[in-house]
Amino acid sequence: MKKTLLLIAIFCITISFAQTHRFFYDLTIRKPTDTATINMVLDIDKDKSKFYDEEFLKVDSINKSSNQKMQTNSESNQLLIRKTNTSENQQFLTHTYDYFVVRSNDKMNWKLEKEIKKIENITLQKASTNFGGRKWIAWFDSKIPFQEGPYKFNGLSGLVYEVYDSENIFHYALTKNKNLPKTYDTTDFLETHYGKKPIPISLKQYQKVKLDYYNNIVEVLHEFAKKGGTIASEHDLSSPEEIEKKRKTLQQSIKKYYLPIEKDKAIPYPND
Repeated sequence: MKKTLLLIAIFCITISFAQTHRFFYDLTIRKPTDTATINMVLDIDKDKSKFYDEEFLKVDSINKSSNQKMQTNSESNQLLIRKTNTSENQQFLTHTYDYFVVRSNDKMNWKLEKEIKKIENITLQKASTNFGGRKWIAWFDSKIPFQEGPYKFNGLSGLVYEVYDSENIFHYALTKNKNLPKTYDTTDFLETHYGKKPIPISLKQYQKVKLDYYNNIVEVLHEFAKKGGTIASEHDLSSPEEIEKKRKTLQQSIKKYYLPIEKDKAIPYPND
């Protein structure tokens, strides 16, 4: 955090000379099975804010410097573009070979708290909100003139340094920042998925896509195998009984590892 504060101080001096203001966050997700930390990036341009996995930057740098065509996928499933100073989000979602975009308006109703905390010469103020079926706590700096933050968290009178839910399942923490003299082009991996344009889709339509996949998981894998893919299976899937056994195993695995950040938009997988 100390390094972050030094960088932020430099940022305040050089803000007027940059076209893309880039902030790096650690996203820690505490699942029932394990804990994972994903490095994320928030780019703030003149008209838009973009949030995505840092791994995309690494691959994009290799592609641009060596004319390669490497690809990667999002580990966070939190790929977003938002109009600056609005709550109008475009969220990009991958599913098998498809790339979708879901639009939403996610206004945050923040409650400013009296509590503050100081880290060296930086004063952070506390705020709270209920969003996506979870209660969230944020710490922000009103001296950084951006009403932005990680994922969909924006609307405070300054940059969000840290935000986490009351159960501390999702935890975002600012780690560093840099200013870029030119607007960074994310076309290859965000606005498109390496050339594949996103299909506009509603939340209900996306939920149906995921439910259809869940209900027909065995058939989907069979189609994958027909196209040359390899499936590791300990079951003989020649009988209806074995097919259903495999289906149940795969469905249980899908639900086990599914942890939606927004509970009210969760895919309604059956409880059986």
